[in-house]
Amino acid sequence: MFAEFVGHYNFFGHCFKSSKCSLRADCNILPGIFALNFKGYAPVSLCYNISRRWLLNLLYIFTGSDDFSLKERLKQIKLALGDESLSSANTTMLEGKNLTAAELQNYVQTIPFLAPARLVMVNGLLERFEGSKGKAAAKDKADKNSPDEFARALSNLPPTTLAVLLDYTTAKDGDYREKEKVSALASNPLFKLVSPGAEVKHFAPLSAQNLPGWVMQRAKQSSIQMSVPAARLLARFVGADLWALSSEIEKLGLYAQGRAVEEADVENMVGYSQEVNIFGLVDAVLDRKVKDAQQSLAAFTAGGGSPGFLLFMLVRQLRLMVRYTALKKRGLKEAEIFKAMGGSEYALRKTASQAACQNMDSLKAIYSKLLETDFNIKTGRFEPELAMGLLVAELCGRK
Repeated sequence: MFAEFVGHYNFFGHCFKSSKCSLRADCNILPGIFALNFKGYAPVSLCYNISRRWLLNLLYIFTGSDDFSLKERLKQIKLALGDESLSSANTTMLEGKNLTAAELQNYVQTIPFLAPARLVMVNGLLERFEGSKGKAAAKDKADKNSPDEFARALSNLPPTTLAVLLDYTTAKDGDYREKEKVSALASNPLFKLVSPGAEVKHFAPLSAQNLPGWVMQRAKQSSIQMSVPAARLLARFVGADLWALSSEIEKLGLYAQGRAVEEADVENMVGYSQEVNIFGLVDAVLDRKVKDAQQSLAAFTAGGGSPGFLLFMLVRQLRLMVRYTALKKRGLKEAEIFKAMGGSEYALRKTASQAACQNMDSLKAIYSKLLETDFNIKTGRFEPELAMGLLVAELCGRK
């Protein structure tokens, strides 16, 4: 039957054609409804069966601390929905902390607007039913927001809705424990109810030995040639931060201009210079040395670094310091902390040195200023260069 399907079907982003076919199918997107004119077949059941068999599930469960890979998978799902502008308009993100089962039911049953399907993502719903909270909720069958009620909403998804349960909370402030999280998920009453009909994926952070392979694969996806030694060196310099690794791979590809990226390229473009610049700026800010901080900022921008990337790196460094402090308070030894955090030894030792001189309140105050600067840049209140200059002055002048 499938070989006789002729025409175009935007839901899959592909065109199925056959010159021998006597049937004809047309996809027409009407306001608020997806209509298929297909001789002899019900449109909704056809959409559901083909999507389930050939491309998509209707329910996904994504957890873990590797948010880069998780978001890459979400991107694949969104691309499969067709036109980006329409899929964005039909994408809803919900916070599961205070969500009711009735609200979830309304969202997943809503008909997509001018598109074949809509995407509903729910963050933190699974967390509500972990541990003792989950056991108590599972026993209360009369509760309108029990695991059973949420499972009922998710088990009756129309073929025009894709739902994704997300759990980003597992990597918060260094309290994340991968094995414990997987174990807790297995006993979660909501997870047990909905997982049999879902695509379940736990995005665990990559180990050090797997990073070079990931770098090689990522470079290949971007049509960038890279030698194995170069991939190993890049992984050693940057560590397990896949966001930073992806950015460095793209920059190295531009630098190599079509030839294979070698070790020397990584040393020239990445090396420790980037980390040294960031650490130098952070040191100056923590010590309230305005002149040194301004010089570090000028050196970074003079070397081609963008204010936006600098802000990203500062936020990243502060998060590492907060995480180190949290793990230290839990009584972990330095070797255990380094293993839990991952990354290059130089970066970890520098982070430990910086975190040792600050308390958590001070780190939170600096982090608040970084978020304020990010908001000012994104809303256009200040030009990036001016915003970063003001940030450095304010941080160095704090009490």
